[in-house]
Amino acid sequence: MAAEVPVKLWISAYEAPRVTGYHAHADGQLFALREGLQVIETPAGRWVQPPGWIGWIAPRCAHAAQSFGATAGWSLHIDAAMAAALPDSPHVFAVTPLVQGLVDRLTSLEACAGSLDGRRARLVAVLIDELAAGERPSLHLPMPQDKRLAAMAAALANDPSLPEAIDDWADRIGMARRTLTRRFAAETGLSFAQWRQQARLLKAVELLSLKEPVTAVALTVGYSSVSAFIEAFRKHFGRTPSRFFDT
Repeated sequence: MAAEVPVKLWISAYEAPRVTGYHAHADGQLFALREGLQVIETPAGRWVQPPGWIGWIAPRCAHAAQSFGATAGWSLHIDAAMAAALPDSPHVFAVTPLVQGLVDRLTSLEACAGSLDGRRARLVAVLIDELAAGERPSLHLPMPQDKRLAAMAAALANDPSLPEAIDDWADRIGMARRTLTRRFAAETGLSFAQWRQQARLLKAVELLSLKEPVTAVALTVGYSSVSAFIEAFRKHFGRTPSRFFDT
């Protein structure tokens, strides 16, 4: 009889959106959606996960999650030692044809509540190798840690169409513009303009997942020109908004 191995698989489906408060797992977690969208949040940032991308939460990483619309997908809980090659912070991986083939094979085998057998564990080991070795584009919005900057960033992440310029925000939070610019870049790795565009594009992914029209999405996230929105989206993600969820 084969020994148990430190990998567990669940297949799930939910008809309504879900909100999960901050929590952590002893194991690492790989997960993906066949439909729907979810946002993973830690104090350090937000990660948007649409269908066709694989999410990762490192062992003992405190995080919260929110889904949008009905969702269906799979989740793998992996022993920390087995997942050591994956990032220490949350991540959302693009899916290559080989990764998709591994996932299809894994999820076609019968799911169970207990540990998976050795064959499945070997497939998971190859999956981890492929994710760790591949390029790492991520649907990530880094968040600053300074309380005043964090409040500003949260407001803009929730509603990136807010029209205030950086000088307006500096006045609102009581920080010199030069200080705001310097601290924001140091804490997020992005300039204020770069971060704001990324916030707009990630919010656009959320809205597109809810089947909102491209024109409405462009206006909702703060673009006055639909063509400018489409071009910015294409440059950032490599495809247009209308084709983003194509597999």
